[in-house]
Amino acid sequence: MAIKISYEEELRVIGQTLESKGISICEITCLPERYVIHAVANQSGSASKKLLGFLRSSGNSETYSFTLSSAEIKRQAELAKRSTSESLDNFRRASNVLATVGAYLDLKQAEFFELKLRPISLSLWYRDRTGHEQQEDRA
Repeated sequence: MAIKISYEEELRVIGQTLESKGISICEITCLPERYVIHAVANQSGSASKKLLGFLRSSGNSETYSFTLSSAEIKRQAELAKRSTSESLDNFRRASNVLATVGAYLDLKQAEFFELKLRPISLSLWYRDRTGHEQQEDRA
């Protein structure tokens, strides 16, 4: 059985993927051996217009879904370790936000279920080490 890398590393890689696709609003669901991401590409306009467009998601070309396997994430994480380290000075970058959430989950020894990332808030669902499901909202 393969060794699981930390949520911090996995979510950082997902954040880097989101940044490369120009995504700032998304839902990330953790399934066995993969993550499913539903997202909206960055667009002009207010944050409320972006969020409303995501919630409607009525075939809009800027709204799409994709899957990242755990093996693909692990491979990308290994490549990222070899390259120069990133600066943590921009806390709004998806990779930094998601890495911070991942470190939080690792610290709590939690099992990640789902994350909704919005322009000024996030919602996190997980199971803590005692087996209780938790939901946290942060703005």
